[in-house]
Amino acid sequence: MEADSYLIAKVFSNGGDIHFRLPYFQREYAWTEENWRTLWNDILDLNKLYNPDKMPEHFMGSLVVMNEGTDGTTPIFKIVDGQQRLISISLILRAIAETIDVTDHSLSQKILKYVTNPDEHHDLHYKILPTSKYDDKFAYTSVIDGKIDQKYANSSIVKAYNYFLSEIEKELNTVGASAEHLFLTVINGLQVVFINLNAQEKPYQIFESLNAKGKPLSQADLVRNYIAMKLPEKLQTNVFDDVWSKIEILLQEKRVVGKSRLGELTAFLRHYLAYSSGVICNENHVYARFRDKCENEFKSTESFVEELNKIKRFAVYYDRLLHPENEPDNEVRKNLQTLKVFEVSTGYPLLLAMYDSYSNRAIDRTQFIQGLKIYENYIIRRYINGDPTNYLNRALPTIWKEINTDAYIETLTSELLKRNYPSNFRIKQSIKTRQLYDNNLGTRNKTTFLLEQVNVFISKKLNRDAFTKLSGKPTIEHIMPQTLTQQWINDLGDNYHQVYDQYLNNLGNLTLVTSEWNTSLSNAPFSEKKEKLSNHGLLLNDLYFNNDFSIWGDKEILDRADFLLGYLLELWPEIGELPKPQVARKPVKLSLLGQEFDVKTWRDVAIQTTESIIGLSDTFEEIGSSFPSYLSKSRHFRVYHQLSNGWFLNLNLSSASIKYYCQQIIKKVGLTINEWKVEEI
Repeated sequence: MEADSYLIAKVFSNGGDIHFRLPYFQREYAWTEENWRTLWNDILDLNKLYNPDKMPEHFMGSLVVMNEGTDGTTPIFKIVDGQQRLISISLILRAIAETIDVTDHSLSQKILKYVTNPDEHHDLHYKILPTSKYDDKFAYTSVIDGKIDQKYANSSIVKAYNYFLSEIEKELNTVGASAEHLFLTVINGLQVVFINLNAQEKPYQIFESLNAKGKPLSQADLVRNYIAMKLPEKLQTNVFDDVWSKIEILLQEKRVVGKSRLGELTAFLRHYLAYSSGVICNENHVYARFRDKCENEFKSTESFVEELNKIKRFAVYYDRLLHPENEPDNEVRKNLQTLKVFEVSTGYPLLLAMYDSYSNRAIDRTQFIQGLKIYENYIIRRYINGDPTNYLNRALPTIWKEINTDAYIETLTSELLKRNYPSNFRIKQSIKTRQLYDNNLGTRNKTTFLLEQVNVFISKKLNRDAFTKLSGKPTIEHIMPQTLTQQWINDLGDNYHQVYDQYLNNLGNLTLVTSEWNTSLSNAPFSEKKEKLSNHGLLLNDLYFNNDFSIWGDKEILDRADFLLGYLLELWPEIGELPKPQVARKPVKLSLLGQEFDVKTWRDVAIQTTESIIGLSDTFEEIGSSFPSYLSKSRHFRVYHQLSNGWFLNLNLSSASIKYYCQQIIKKVGLTINEWKVEEI
């Protein structure tokens, strides 16, 4: 490679023709106000030292490019690293030209020669051209052309331009400020190390390793880079235009997903990998796991492109999980909207598998909808019961491997029942102490949803033709208020603090009203609240508070909790009979092909079985790749054992999972289950 120190003036060919284009692996323009402010403050500090005889210097890092020859007479360079800074500087130059166009048109036209090639047309007219991601290319050209289209108002490029325009106007309105000095400071004060790669360099790998000033690369950025590195140059345009760009438009990294706050594309890739492997990887290892999967499983370009098309198909499903309004089927959409309220993203690998089975007709529409309802039942009952969600990280990603699409509903139901499914008895016990309200918006939305569904269900049970809805956005009202007045303390009695601590956020103490009603009820005494609620439009309130009782304490709260829970358990009844608990048995001997091995744990069984398979097979690479949930060439499992051939065996498994794995790998090498036996005590 060649490396030289270049002033910005030379980067832009001192106003002569030059064109920088972005390769497909590059991300969109991602700088934010924090980055713009840093760059602008650097320029202002430099401008204060302006001296035409000896210009001050400010080093901005490296600009890595690859010379691609010429188009006509215009030199063409591919930008490997540095687009964020280069685009930002060109926006500053355009903003200076705009600000002085009326007062100094000649200087304005001179500046424009640093961002355009006046005699060229189409893409070559612009010194630099961003990627098409999120309309960056069109937003940028509209700025440079001085004709910003309103539809690009939310573009980061347009926002950056408006920021610089505002700052430049403020600067040039100060006493003694000079537009020419500011322009010369930018082009002759700022400098970069201009690194020009030759054709033998590997630009994608260099791009991956660089960490220049600006926003760090996301996991999705690294995946995009890897795809470009993996694809032959002749396929890049078609694959990126037809496949990857469409995925990036559908799942935008600047939008975040749930509690993880991961960008949509990174979150999708993480859950797609979990669908494939049965393991949800660390959010910082998404790129590494994607790369490992592709290196292990897709040796040919054709198989790699086929995988990218499969990812594109799954991206459509994921978009509908995140944005149910994009699902064309009304009934499916309603089910997805309910699931979105409960935000259990660890279930997305399972839902992706269900969606794909529906899409490829392994299951029909009725089965798909019924499966969504069964999954909804599982998630909502766990929420009502207060079961921890971290359990689902292990329970849900592996479940699809146990489901038979020929007996889809039966096996889905059976597997969910095995995974800590809450029975009616458990829920009835836990509802006494369950806290269903806190400061978390997600919790409030879920509880609001449950109360709304109870209200609708009561209307149906009473054979009403319609049900009432609140005139405004529903809010949760605490009947015993969050701030106790002296009246409430007196009414609750000597144990008021215990009742308050234990039952304030209990289901029985919560109801729905509008925010106006919430304010009017506030800390009012129970007699006043009861009168208003008994005349409320919602049957949820009217039906219950018209009953004959005059006090509100722990007994009354628990009675109402039981009343509401009865409806909830009708809405989401038990999906089947819970499996009887199995008595734990310990393995003592493994028999395999006439050989016997002493074992003490199920982990010993997994290790010895796998080692025996290694000894039997000359094609373990193919076998190992068939069991990504259990075997890997890298040590990304939480608990693992390194095998004699260097592979890693996942040991973070239940005895049932180990039995399943051993039986499957035995079948894979052509043996029968009878040739593998475990003696237990």
